[in-house]
Amino acid sequence: MDQAGCDRDMLGEQIVRFFRQHREEWRKFVSEFLPASNRPPLQVMAKFFVIRSNQPFDMQAYMRAQAEYIRESMNGNLETLSAIERQKMVAEWLRHHAQSHRDQIILEQARCIEQCADLIDPVLAELLADPVPSA
Repeated sequence: MDQAGCDRDMLGEQIVRFFRQHREEWRKFVSEFLPASNRPPLQVMAKFFVIRSNQPFDMQAYMRAQAEYIRESMNGNLETLSAIERQKMVAEWLRHHAQSHRDQIILEQARCIEQCADLIDPVLAELLADPVPSA
């Protein structure tokens, strides 16, 4: 995901959506984290949670950014290849670089939490305070 290309409000919405989708995991993470430490700032816990989850805030945006990154990494060579050759090159790139690329994106996401703190802190606190809605 290209965080630099996201405006702050859009990024805040992605972060809020991510934490709402992972509400139970977030609550469990915080409850397990608290006995080990005095209550650290919500942003710190949110950063640790994002890194531990190893999931992009927005999977579609992440996949688009990864595809663009692969194209750039191949220096435009993909267009000159047959479909089968292109598929092999992309598979090879994924095998060697996908986890490193994902790790970079996840760390960037964690950094973005601080940028959007005023937008997301109330929601993060609300997700911890409110009873879980019944299905």
